[in-house]
Amino acid sequence: MLDKYLFQHVGKAKIYIVNSVIMMMMRVLGTAMIALSFGLLIEQLYFAKELSFLKIISLFFVGLFVRVFSLYKVTKYQSNIIGEVKAKLRKKLITKAMSIGPSCSEFSTSHLITMGSDTIEQLENYYGRFLPQYYGCYGASLVTFVIFLCIDIRIALLFLLLMPIIPLFLKLMLSIVGKMQKKYWGKYQDLAALFLDSLQGITTLKIFRADKKRAEELDKSSEDFRKQTMKILAMQLNSITLIEWIAYGSSIACILMSFYVFTKTNIALSFLLMILFLAMEAFRPMITLTSSFHVAMTGVAAGKSLIEFLALEEDTNDGEFPSEIKSIKAKNLSFVYPSSEKKALDSIDIEVFNKGYVSIVGESGCGKSTLAKILSGHLRTNEACISVNDLAYSKINSSSIAKNVLRISHDAHIFEGSVYENLVMANENISKEEIKSVLEKVNLYKEIMSRGGLDMPLLSGGLNISGGQRQRLALARAMLYKPLVYIFDEATSNIDIESEEIILKNIKELAKEKSVVMVSHRLSSIRDSDCIYVMHKGKIIEKATHDALMKLNGEYKRIYDAQSILEGDF
Repeated sequence: MLDKYLFQHVGKAKIYIVNSVIMMMMRVLGTAMIALSFGLLIEQLYFAKELSFLKIISLFFVGLFVRVFSLYKVTKYQSNIIGEVKAKLRKKLITKAMSIGPSCSEFSTSHLITMGSDTIEQLENYYGRFLPQYYGCYGASLVTFVIFLCIDIRIALLFLLLMPIIPLFLKLMLSIVGKMQKKYWGKYQDLAALFLDSLQGITTLKIFRADKKRAEELDKSSEDFRKQTMKILAMQLNSITLIEWIAYGSSIACILMSFYVFTKTNIALSFLLMILFLAMEAFRPMITLTSSFHVAMTGVAAGKSLIEFLALEEDTNDGEFPSEIKSIKAKNLSFVYPSSEKKALDSIDIEVFNKGYVSIVGESGCGKSTLAKILSGHLRTNEACISVNDLAYSKINSSSIAKNVLRISHDAHIFEGSVYENLVMANENISKEEIKSVLEKVNLYKEIMSRGGLDMPLLSGGLNISGGQRQRLALARAMLYKPLVYIFDEATSNIDIESEEIILKNIKELAKEKSVVMVSHRLSSIRDSDCIYVMHKGKIIEKATHDALMKLNGEYKRIYDAQSILEGDF
């Protein structure tokens, strides 16, 4: 029932679990003292003995205090466990995402959001309820056994025989419950991913009148999730009912045994009454364990994806990206996506020089962006094929690659906050004079100053500025970051002509001091490149300057002429 991988992440919360178990054991002692006080009171009244009020009242109030105090501390310790583990897991999730570098982008946004929120919230039940209760029920049973043993060994042995039945039953149910909970959580994740995707693309769905079809898909996914939920609830109700019958039957067996012992021996009436009281409470921790077991197994099923993510191999290379670049080379580079058998890249040879401006062009689906992602470290492959200054990427730490090779895509994210906050994340030590200079270069300074200056608020995704302004702001942030290599992956797509001209002008200026790679399907934007690589179906088929490629009368000229006809003379 215990998941060893989840238990590894308990950390400092172990002390809270131990303390919680101790308090559960103390609670049984408190209950026993209360039961004994009532037993003494009834015994003395029944036999018309002199009432020892002080003893009875002392036992009752001390027992009551111990029980209430232990209940309070158990609740507090469980809250501490939840807080400790949730904070630790979220920190580990973020640390892992950072440690595996840009390749974290291989995971969908909805997947990471679900892991960071719903998955960890589900694990709250496993760590906060199930683990303390699991160990606590054994601790409480041990105290009950010792109390029964002090009164009569036969009652103690019967309790010892009956106590493991419920845990063994739960153990037998584990495989069935695990499969059902895994399926349940899978349905939940599918629904969450579909809902988030629909929410993010609601405008597009409305424009193309696809919202009705998407609503039907959501209805179907919701219904599948509802059916699986009802199966889970039915199974939980049936198992809890059966467990309660076992628990109450065991309590009755202990009560009957105590009556038998009372008639055959001379145990005090007060002890008999105490046993009767404790027998009804002795199996309650097992009932509580059963209810927390089902909820916890949902957490375990949910936690599998998180554990798999945390178990991803980290980059242990200690190599550093060179501080000065002579060249970046890809030699005989091939790449196949995990979900495909077709080569996205096939025997690629490319070289990027320092203070140069090279471009990668080709029609959609030819592998341009895949190559850009590999060069920037966003995708990992046989990195022995890629080198900088003849030092293989496979020997360089991924964070060092990410620090020095910056890929700017057409959908670079603008965070909610001020313009200043979005810019200084690139370089916290940057001065406002440098920010002003960069904003002037991308022709944003006057616009931003007229709308509140650097404190101008931005919505998530930059929804309160135009597409061209978003892309220019992303370029300004990249320029402030000052990496050694810039890779512009379709950075000028879907923006106005004015913004495109500004971005291209700055890219050309950057190429005088940095290594620049321009990925584009629009050939008008890359005519001035030092070298142009033409891709087709995952291969580089042509390589030269614009003029030389036009003279070849090959794929480049075909695409160029076709775009010239569609867009007019460049």
